Amino acid sequence: LLLLLIISGPGTLRADNQKMIIYNCDQLVYFENAPKRAVTVNQSATELLLALGLTDRMVGTAYLDASIRPDLQADYRKVPVLAAKAPGKEGLLAEEPDFVYATFGGMFSDATLGTRTFLEQLDIATYVSPVFCNGKKEPLTLELLLSEILEIGEIFQVSDRSQALTADIRQRITNTSTRLAKISEPVRVFLFDMDDRTPYTAGALGPQQLLLSLAGAENIFADIQGRMAGVSWEAVLERDPEVILLVDSVWSSAEHKRELLRTNPALRTIRAVQEDRLITLDFPDTMPGIRFGAAVEKLAQQLYPEYFVTKEPVR
Repeated sequence: LLLLLIISGPGTLRADNQKMIIYNCDQLVYFENAPKRAVTVNQSATELLLALGLTDRMVGTAYLDASIRPDLQADYRKVPVLAAKAPGKEGLLAEEPDFVYATFGGMFSDATLGTRTFLEQLDIATYVSPVFCNGKKEPLTLELLLSEILEIGEIFQVSDRSQALTADIRQRITNTSTRLAKISEPVRVFLFDMDDRTPYTAGALGPQQLLLSLAGAENIFADIQGRMAGVSWEAVLERDPEVILLVDSVWSSAEHKRELLRTNPALRTIRAVQEDRLITLDFPDTMPGIRFGAAVEKLAQQLYPEYFVTKEPVR
């Protein structure tokens, strides 16, 4: 098995007896059968299972960042919400889950769900988005982002559905790339995630950077070797972005950030503020998951409306 892991690298393996083995964020996860009692924590994970038609296998969910995608809301309402944020161990275990899926590994701690080792000892399989495995030092690729959707499809034995989702994401990105082929110089963008004394923005290694790049934008902080980072307003002023992307979430609304930029005397001098080039995406649009292809389209449409004269609504 270890030899097979070394040859194949991280991902999905299948032993001779058809037991599925996932190498996920430095941990082996075993599946005798497809999960029947899944709990999702974080919106990207929740929306993926809903989009794969697995509502009847979900016994709980938690931690929304924004509104659930409109076409998934009816199914979402059928799933019990265990907590506004991360549920505690008692609340989780009361649902008798056989699979717990979180976008961020930090959700698995003694203070919340319990560690992955603790849950494994109870025969509860766990999964963390490969995008957010600790220690990753390379820029995110589209292939790694899509691998999560495909692996979840394999785990639940609905690979035809997961392949359809990834094909749609690829097609949207390809269509966007074709429309933007004549761009001579990318628009310089500051991604404004939240304001906690200092602005929090995208570095070079996370999904936000991949999103900006595929939408034809230049991230003004792409020199930061991390997924996300706090920066100074002085640095933002110095780099003077042409466009500011406001990330809208329940904990940091786009409207709050827009008001800050327009009322602060120093920030009003930024070119993007002066020219009212403030655009918005929901936080889940900037995360790995089923929204990614549509998010690339949405962002590109806002950055380069002249290339999308015949707009079609993007879900």
